[in-house]
Amino acid sequence: MKIDFQAELNPEQLKVASYTQSPLLVLAGAGSGKTRSIIYRCAYLIQHLHVKPWNILVVTFTNKAASELKQRLESLLNISVSNLWVGTFHSLCLRILRMENEHLPLKSNFSIYDTDAQKSLLKKICKEQGIDTQKVPINRVMSRISRHKNRLQMPEDLPQGYYEQASDPFNRAFHKLYSLYQQALLFNQAMDFDDILFYTATLFQNNPEVRAKYSQKFQHVMIDEYQDTNMVQFEIIRLIVSEHHNLCVVGDDDQAIYGFRGATVRNILEFEKDYPDVNAIRLEQNYRSTMGILNLANAIIKQNRRRHAKDLWSERGEGKKPVLTQCLDENDEAEIVSQRVLELKKKGTPLGEIAVLYRTNSQSRVFENAFLQHRIPHVIVGSLHFYQRKEIRDMLAYLSVLLNPDDSESLLRIINEPARGIGNTTINRIISYANRLHIGVWQAIANLEAIEELGAAAQKKVAAFYEMMLNLRQAATHKSSSQMVELLLEELQLLELYRKGNDPQDIARAENLMEFLNSASEFDERFAEENDRTALLSDFLPFVALQTDLDRVKDEDEALKLMTLHNAKGLEFEHVFIVGLEQELLPHRLCMNTKEEVEEERRLLYVGITRAKDGLYLSYATERRLYGIFDHSKPSVFLQGLDSSLFFGSIDEAAHIPTPKRLGKYKHKQTDKDKYYYIGQNVWHEEHGAGKVLNVSGTGSDALLTVSFAKGALLKVYGTFLKTTPTDS
Repeated sequence: MKIDFQAELNPEQLKVASYTQSPLLVLAGAGSGKTRSIIYRCAYLIQHLHVKPWNILVVTFTNKAASELKQRLESLLNISVSNLWVGTFHSLCLRILRMENEHLPLKSNFSIYDTDAQKSLLKKICKEQGIDTQKVPINRVMSRISRHKNRLQMPEDLPQGYYEQASDPFNRAFHKLYSLYQQALLFNQAMDFDDILFYTATLFQNNPEVRAKYSQKFQHVMIDEYQDTNMVQFEIIRLIVSEHHNLCVVGDDDQAIYGFRGATVRNILEFEKDYPDVNAIRLEQNYRSTMGILNLANAIIKQNRRRHAKDLWSERGEGKKPVLTQCLDENDEAEIVSQRVLELKKKGTPLGEIAVLYRTNSQSRVFENAFLQHRIPHVIVGSLHFYQRKEIRDMLAYLSVLLNPDDSESLLRIINEPARGIGNTTINRIISYANRLHIGVWQAIANLEAIEELGAAAQKKVAAFYEMMLNLRQAATHKSSSQMVELLLEELQLLELYRKGNDPQDIARAENLMEFLNSASEFDERFAEENDRTALLSDFLPFVALQTDLDRVKDEDEALKLMTLHNAKGLEFEHVFIVGLEQELLPHRLCMNTKEEVEEERRLLYVGITRAKDGLYLSYATERRLYGIFDHSKPSVFLQGLDSSLFFGSIDEAAHIPTPKRLGKYKHKQTDKDKYYYIGQNVWHEEHGAGKVLNVSGTGSDALLTVSFAKGALLKVYGTFLKTTPTDS
């Protein structure tokens, strides 16, 4: 079936689909049909230029997007494109690493450690080394390790002695921790997410033949969400297209919001420098939102200086202006949002088409409470997800050991789960034996007779576990992933165990295990259709490990979505509420140190605004409770300087739904004179930034405070020059 590209695409989209003479930069504004453009470009290459699907590489931001792209392309072409290479950076790189395993320091059945597994491993190392995790926070260590890997730096690549000679405990401990962590990963035959990208980049750098093989294979390369790529991803793509430069990148620098993850907006802003013969195309027609919403989005993002100029427009009409609401406090804000949600529901809007977006997860609490009181069904996107539940993590640990018995961390998790009489004393003796011989736990239990410290009873229990695992490993060589989950549930009798349990949550755990079996069955069916073979554990486990928060967002009409602005990326809703539009909340107080950080915070607001199709509701509170007392808050700097005609309601006198029954608590409005400072309080100074109060003399704004600032200064400051700040982010 021939596709009429001219009839189905606007002029700019048509250029994206058909231009192949040089590298192409597509600056795609929010809701401008960039996915459609990528799909039609693939179709054009296949139908007009007769490029084979397996010679095309498309990198998407989520696995869900990859699956949808492939389905829509097959529907458009009316042929199978199962051999098209499409997926996230991590899934595609993992596929390459499995194929080129001979060049890696790991076996082909290596495990993939998620964030929880990383934390667990680092905590264990800190405990063994006597490192205080109060002074050396695990999350900070993980973030620093990730940053180095994204810069292609392993422990041996760091400057000699730099960390060891540092004055603070964190930097002194970091290099040692990084080295021990990486050694532990290799010992367990495991990779973390950053390793997947690191090993792919170094594979291409160090092996010209492998690089040439993939450069010739991928004759056309397309990257979606290019503004969210980091240094190592940039390097992987640069090496793949080094021989032909047939590269098309699609992105929007105005939606670059992942700097904290290592993404660099530099990649899209300086694409013309990296590829001087580039052709740039702008997609500015928005198909999602009304002009009332787009006018506000354009006005806000134009305040950013470092950007490619774009001006979104729509043929959907003016629509309703965004509503700006001033609230008394966060509880008042939640009540107002609840009332508006109920009004929208009454008018026929499905709850699944409504989203409440906020800057930090901690803001969700008051909305959850309000929605419960008003019986508004809701789900929190990005909270504890299905695969993080204990019973599911236990199952995944079992499956991981069946695939990779060298994964000692997973093995130790399940050796007595469910309880089979293998106590801590026995486990510690096995570990001690393994450490003495520098072998893994699996190898140790394979030689039980040699562990003299173990009594006959303990040996018998461990031997029974080992025998069971050997039989299951044998089955895993030919059974599908869902068959292995079913076999494991049967062998461990977990469903019976939870159904007989006294804990009220045990029934939910049994249901979760059945849902896990369902997910494996769904995966098997989909995998068999696309690959014409049985899905084994080596296929299923990477799929689970590489799921993102956005992949887990379900399209439900029955529940309103609560999520951070970061998690809203790539989604759309009929009506969107953006709450907490206050200074030091959005922009966040921890992201106000540089112009670059403030610009990223503004982009975050822009992303939130452009999720809305028909209705946009913005709100801020004049007071917010901190440490049990109310503190004044100011409207976000992002609202200042905007034309009041953009809103229904103004910044000075925002539209406000009265809630008389709740006004009793506001008899006393706090002033600067009423401010209360105390030892240990977090404060903010315009020049010196964040600090902690060490001593207080006096009261209110006249109080003289001794403050230790994060930047190193110890100063006496009057209360009038300080702001109080929240402790969490």
